[in-house]
Amino acid sequence: MGIILKGLTWDHPRGYAPLLGGVSEYEKQHPGISVHWDRRTLREFGEAPVERYLDRYDLLIVDHPFVGFAAAHGALVDLASSISEADKHRFAADSVGPSWESYRYGGGLWALPIDAATQVASYRPDLLLALSPAVPDTLDGVLELGKKARKAGKCIVVPACPTDAISLFFTLSANLGYPIPEDRELFVDDSVATEVLDRLHALIALAHPKSLEWNPIQVYDFMISSSDAVYCPYGFGYSNYSRVGNSVRLKFTNAPAAGQRGCAGTMLGGTGVAISKQSAHPSEAIAYAKWLVGPEHQRGTYFREGGQPASLAAWTDSSVNATADGFFSGTLQTLQTAYLRPRFDGFVRFFEAAGIEINHCLRGEVKDAALIRWLNDRYATQRVAARQIA
Repeated sequence: MGIILKGLTWDHPRGYAPLLGGVSEYEKQHPGISVHWDRRTLREFGEAPVERYLDRYDLLIVDHPFVGFAAAHGALVDLASSISEADKHRFAADSVGPSWESYRYGGGLWALPIDAATQVASYRPDLLLALSPAVPDTLDGVLELGKKARKAGKCIVVPACPTDAISLFFTLSANLGYPIPEDRELFVDDSVATEVLDRLHALIALAHPKSLEWNPIQVYDFMISSSDAVYCPYGFGYSNYSRVGNSVRLKFTNAPAAGQRGCAGTMLGGTGVAISKQSAHPSEAIAYAKWLVGPEHQRGTYFREGGQPASLAAWTDSSVNATADGFFSGTLQTLQTAYLRPRFDGFVRFFEAAGIEINHCLRGEVKDAALIRWLNDRYATQRVAARQIA
């Protein structure tokens, strides 16, 4: 009887289609191995404890904030001791931005980057150019566009549901030159937080009112299904919406500058493929994971089936870029200079709670000063708890 590898990914075509699309190819190349992928919701992907799935799956698609938990609790296979130095150098050299480094933590390597993303700008060319001769490259320019759009009966839009609200906070603080570090208990200085919140309030005031409810997928679906929204300044990029062949498609470009650092500092997203410590077939799972993230597969079947590669070779492939209408060349600078958020054990809980509080603040339900105190108190508490566990 052959080996069955079971994997769990997230329930969006970008998350599951490229994995399902490559199964027959891998099985043909590796007789005796069968691969099966299940899905979990986007919310479960971002918030459900990864340990809930360890006894049921060999492979897990995860995001990098979970590596602190993995390092502290031994939940995932440490790939640092499971793949060769040559493979490590090869994958590191082929990484887009800090994607490779994002899965290294506490001396271990807890996943291989399979999907790369950060917050970038997007727009409807047919609508934007009727209002502006150029795409804004500063946040001040975005606000001016927002005013013009409103006068024309249009709008700008930005994903600012709780998860994206905290992501915006990280992005603007880093882009302004004050990236929030992992190695201190103070989350953010009062002056920095005030500047970030001032800019977020100004942005939300001009954005579509549903912005505070929407994630990037909802924003992009709205942008392509109506003629109301002309531009989005910060949203995790989805090349699915820019593919040639879509009846209506979005154009993606580098994020606007809030400070003096250009597009640098937007918060890194993306996913990695990890191996459960409870897998009965770890060597076979690792071999399959390496195949998934290899440049040949990433710029071939993985991209063709709807994936967004983490391989630099794929991002710089002219055919891949043309098929995505310039998505990769248009946003590569932003991704190469992306900000890597903290990843200590317990950070995910802080991230979830902070997103809710920031969203409340942007709705006018929490005062800025109260929010800043809450953020610093909660972050310090999580940092102390992390040290006690370690």
